[in-house]
Amino acid sequence: MMKKIYCPKCGIDVEYHIEKNTIREYKGVKLNVIENIAVCDECSEHIFEKDIEEDNLKRLYKEYKIKAGLITPEEIVTMREKHNLSQRELTAILGWGKMTLNRYERGSVQNKAHNETLKLIIEDEDYLARLAELTYDRGEIEERTYSKVRKDYVSIERELKDIIVKELLSKPSINNGFKCFDIDKLENVISYIASKVNNLTKTSVNKYLSFIDFANFCENQNSITGLSYVKSTYGPTIIGKKYELIISLDEKYYTTEEERDDYTKVTIHSKNNFDMSSFKPQEMEVIDTVIEKLKNLSVGKISKMSHEEDGWKSTGMNKVISYEYAENLKLLNKN
Repeated sequence: MMKKIYCPKCGIDVEYHIEKNTIREYKGVKLNVIENIAVCDECSEHIFEKDIEEDNLKRLYKEYKIKAGLITPEEIVTMREKHNLSQRELTAILGWGKMTLNRYERGSVQNKAHNETLKLIIEDEDYLARLAELTYDRGEIEERTYSKVRKDYVSIERELKDIIVKELLSKPSINNGFKCFDIDKLENVISYIASKVNNLTKTSVNKYLSFIDFANFCENQNSITGLSYVKSTYGPTIIGKKYELIISLDEKYYTTEEERDDYTKVTIHSKNNFDMSSFKPQEMEVIDTVIEKLKNLSVGKISKMSHEEDGWKSTGMNKVISYEYAENLKLLNKN
């Protein structure tokens, strides 16, 4: 392919060849790219042309992104358009510099941290909504911008709740404390616990909930949430490990993750918007009693205490723990 370009040596517009397959190494990755090379047909000199070199870099960056598994400019634009967000709006939600997103959409290579964030907001609309909510609460974006992702987020939240209810709803029996599963009470009580406990983790929330439900059954003849629990290595666990879905709900609480040597610690934080008006006074008394007994204990200590209960001792591994064992709940007898 031939085009005209000005050659400063010859002082005239000349034709030049522009396509060449080249092996380039970028950030330790060897890439096969097509480069445009401007060569004067009169004097055979290479001619530097800014637009041509910028196009070469764009093709190099694009090939590198594909090889390295990075989010591409097209994916960023598609995500923005899906939510009807401008570059300015998405930049504000992410808390990045004014021109950062613009550079990425024009082909610049993003750093690892920014790529992980882009990947999260593209793959997880819930995460994008969470970021937007935090930014909105700080007064850094307008409600109009927040509503663009909040609208999607609400539908996802409702869909997730429907899935959880479908998985956990069962007829009242001794296995659920003679109570139909109540997701609204569950969500509010988790938020309430998190507001009182500094170290409510993914592991310990199972124990708090099981102690609360069994204690209420002992005192008031039914559970509070309608959950069933099975015996697991570290104590009672919500049946089917549905706590993984439950803690991903994001209306009343949110989670943070901390990488440890051999595991990821997931901590639950309250948004302090819980509504306890549907809880009876005797239920609140049970909830507060359990929280008071456990809130200053480590996750390991709480787990060990759950192993002392008759329900855990008398039930086979991965089997449902019957509420009949609530009658002799040792937690209620501890000072």
